Amino acid sequence: MNEPLALQELRERRLVAVIRAPSRETALESALAVARGGLTLLEITFTVPEAPHVIADLSVRSDLTVGAGTVLTAAQAREAIGAGARFVVAPNLSAEVARASREAGVMFCPGAYTTSEIMAAHAAGAHVVKVYPVGVAGGPDYIRVIRDPLPTVLMLAAGGTTLDNFVPFLRAGCIGVGLGASLADPKLAAAGSFDEITRRARAFVERLARADTPESAPRA
Repeated sequence: MNEPLALQELRERRLVAVIRAPSRETALESALAVARGGLTLLEITFTVPEAPHVIADLSVRSDLTVGAGTVLTAAQAREAIGAGARFVVAPNLSAEVARASREAGVMFCPGAYTTSEIMAAHAAGAHVVKVYPVGVAGGPDYIRVIRDPLPTVLMLAAGGTTLDNFVPFLRAGCIGVGLGASLADPKLAAAGSFDEITRRARAFVERLARADTPESAPRA
């Protein structure tokens, strides 16, 4: 079975920019600021007002791979996919969201914390499992420990990832890393500090380019 486009992009790009902002306009500007810095996998969360409209605005660009985050219901998943979302990220495992995502052929990435939750998400058809919040779970060491018995489960580290620790997560075996406030901080968006968001994006891209990391995790 062919992989969803977003999964192919994640294998190559490794970094997902998570966009949270107080308005549709600031979310769009934050996303464009991230893109100017070289990050092209963009997750627009449903905490953003009019999130599907932001997804639609960005999806017209062929150089960006846009998805939806904080997706809690199948209706939200379908609305996001209809707006152009190529992947769906959720904080939890929902069978309805999983079904809506897979039926549309987009990458599904639910959140999980324990090995039992990770395996349940994998069994439900998750293409990638978001290990969240990984910062309080034990960081890269936690990923190393849980990947030993789960070597074929593709994992995305999120929640507590920073410029200083994202490379160790990749070295520990994650297919990618989700970047939230350490990149596109909603406070920066609210203040209109989009140049700072671009600067941060470039810093992540440059550090990844210099890093000695393994290729993305093996295909499941």
